[in-house]
Amino acid sequence: MKKINILDPKVANMIAAGEVVERPASVVKELIENSIDAAAQAITIEIKNGGITYIRVSDNGNGIDKDDAAIAFERHATSKIQFAEDLDHIETLGFRGEALASIGAVSQVELITKTSYSDEGIHVVVKAGKLLKQEDIGCPQGTTIIVKNLFYNTPARMKFLKKDSTEAGYISDIVNKMILGHPEISFRYINNGKEIIFTPGDNNLMSCVYSLFGKDYVKSMIPLDHCDGGIEVAGLVGKADIARANRGLQSFFINGRYIKSKILTYAVEEAYKNILLVNRFPVVILHLNINPAFIDVNVHPTKMEVKFSDEKQVYQAVYWAVKNALYAQKHIPEVTIPKKNIFEYVPAANEKSNIYIKEDIIQQEIKIPKSTISHNNYQYHSKHDAATDTKTEQSMPAINSDDLYQMKNSTTIETKSVTAVPRSGLQTPSLYDFKIIGQIFNTYIIVQKDEEILLIDQHAAHERLKYEQLLVEHRNHVVCAQTLLIPVVIPLSNIEIEIIKENIEFFKNIGFEVEDFGNNSIVIRQTPVSIEEQELKDLFIEIVELLQHSKKEIITDIESRALYSIACKSAIKANKTMHSKEIERLVSDILRLDNINTCPHGRPIIISMSKHYIEKQFKRII
Repeated sequence: MKKINILDPKVANMIAAGEVVERPASVVKELIENSIDAAAQAITIEIKNGGITYIRVSDNGNGIDKDDAAIAFERHATSKIQFAEDLDHIETLGFRGEALASIGAVSQVELITKTSYSDEGIHVVVKAGKLLKQEDIGCPQGTTIIVKNLFYNTPARMKFLKKDSTEAGYISDIVNKMILGHPEISFRYINNGKEIIFTPGDNNLMSCVYSLFGKDYVKSMIPLDHCDGGIEVAGLVGKADIARANRGLQSFFINGRYIKSKILTYAVEEAYKNILLVNRFPVVILHLNINPAFIDVNVHPTKMEVKFSDEKQVYQAVYWAVKNALYAQKHIPEVTIPKKNIFEYVPAANEKSNIYIKEDIIQQEIKIPKSTISHNNYQYHSKHDAATDTKTEQSMPAINSDDLYQMKNSTTIETKSVTAVPRSGLQTPSLYDFKIIGQIFNTYIIVQKDEEILLIDQHAAHERLKYEQLLVEHRNHVVCAQTLLIPVVIPLSNIEIEIIKENIEFFKNIGFEVEDFGNNSIVIRQTPVSIEEQELKDLFIEIVELLQHSKKEIITDIESRALYSIACKSAIKANKTMHSKEIERLVSDILRLDNINTCPHGRPIIISMSKHYIEKQFKRII
């Protein structure tokens, strides 16, 4: 280990100093970071009573030289930087030299340490910042620090601590983050004498996920490895089935340091658009490797916030890393059914046969085969007259999978094509690729394809196709607005009328021609889709309300949400009987979207059941 020096006051004053000890979790974080910086391969954390009365962190790292052991408890004593220019390329987790001094000032601390080149170690005892003992001791290589009775001499701070279980929860969160940030290190976490966590330290992030969250999470994580502009992004992203109601399972690391970043959070959630339901947040573990010269970790006392020299480049690297990983595979939930008689065959009263599936006993297990990005334009005909159903498609530019997003600071994001598994052109299913079994509950379509039965939600499927069509028109500025034979008049409030006047260009961009009709009403003369009058009124009011309550959102986000609503309102509804030609066209078109399996709001379009599974249920195979 490098020699510990007291920083020159000029250098010390350049550091964003701050109190590092807020609660027991702060102590654990600082001590683990020191162990990691000491090249430890195994770290043990033990606490009692939420860490308030006892914390022990032991490692097998480099250890501290005997002559430096006592100096380590002085302020701004560090082996990790020495000169002002060192702050421009910090490669360690700790560097301020405040941790041990701050911890020692508010507790009773014991330090036992030994280097590989020493015959014996050193034992140091510090109480309330005063050195009480320093003696030689026999011990293995590495460092053990024991912290007892935190805040015993500062009762004002003690009273702000929460109950033991809550404080232990904060520590568990810190330990989890350290484990996910350093899969190459074996961690052992003990709480009140009970081992809670053990990781093998095999440098496999999946092993860490298994140790912390269990096998179900392992099955639902997708690995990624991406490099863009010198920024390496690796890690795991979760499928939709493990999305959470908050961002608690989102972890970001830069050069091994756990950080919080609005830029990274925003990039991830933009990449997940159209995959998750509203108010659901993805599980992600992302490691960024960036040249230390391009980031500043010295902006916050807790070192959890960083500054990027090029925020746009970082955003794009994360966005495309996540999006490529998600869209390289198709998300089709596979139905698994308990051993019950779940199919009831109802004899046909006409040419159609009906299969009823008892929905209350269906469980879903996500199974994701590999796929690729291949958007295209789909024109769907929803007339019952078979003569109007044609397989020719409008000749329009193919949908580019790029999403045009803007940063919240109005920085325009450069678009790129998604890299995925190469494939020779768009896979166009023909009548020989699948067999339509029929429609059930006037809502779901059953299809046999290869060795699977597919169950397709007709509304979700058509909604997705309509959205893709609207999106390509919108991006190419060729919105196919339809003039109404009879214009529709909608009465609105004064506030709503003003919102419309302020956003005439917005409505034009998404296919509406709107005019003030007087008497607190507007008239719609053109619409982006064919839609019934009442549906049109509901849709338009919904978009007005979206504008009214989304003033802080960037315009591209509002336009996307408006297109969602248009697609939803104009799509085939549930409980609607479909003509066989309609079903055939819908299935054919939706199966072309072999990289997407959610409607714009995040609900699944298709779930599957394998032939193998069905045969197991009928005992044809064991």
